[in-house]
Amino acid sequence: MPVALPTELPASTLLAQLRRNGSYADCFTLTLPIAATQAQFIEAFYTTKLFKAERLILRLLAGKRSTDQQAADLAAGSGSSFAVLQVTERTAGEILLTDETGRTSSWLMAVPNFSSRGSSTPLFFGSAIKPRRASTAGGQPQFGRLFPGLLGLHNLYSRRLLEAAAHRLTATAPQHARGDA
Repeated sequence: MPVALPTELPASTLLAQLRRNGSYADCFTLTLPIAATQAQFIEAFYTTKLFKAERLILRLLAGKRSTDQQAADLAAGSGSSFAVLQVTERTAGEILLTDETGRTSSWLMAVPNFSSRGSSTPLFFGSAIKPRRASTAGGQPQFGRLFPGLLGLHNLYSRRLLEAAAHRLTATAPQHARGDA
């Protein structure tokens, strides 16, 4: 199973715009040995067991119920919200969602590659967090005091979410797509 690793955020992406506007933004990636669409990635991501645990927490803390059908609707483009997230922008290969407070965003991107040697799909997942306060005189955005301490946990959780989605996509792929034929 591929391992999610931190990577440089591609400059032309929806998430990169938030970073240019002063938000913290991270990016993690892994490559699947199969072709997967953006819609398949979105649905797999939001229906993993790990994200279902987050959905339960959001339901308890924010009163926002979310279902696998809502995740499928979001993936298909017929839904514009999921739990506390609203679609901010969507392209053929990317989706950017922002929470109700407007302070955090989640971003997913799938880039299927097809060649005569087979198919693969780099998957990307990232988050953006807007600073609490305006930039300092030196141009540095101001985040809360807990931000640096929570970043390690956030990064670990982000990697595990991406790996769980990859596992789900690989497990549900037809055998010929995985090279098991």
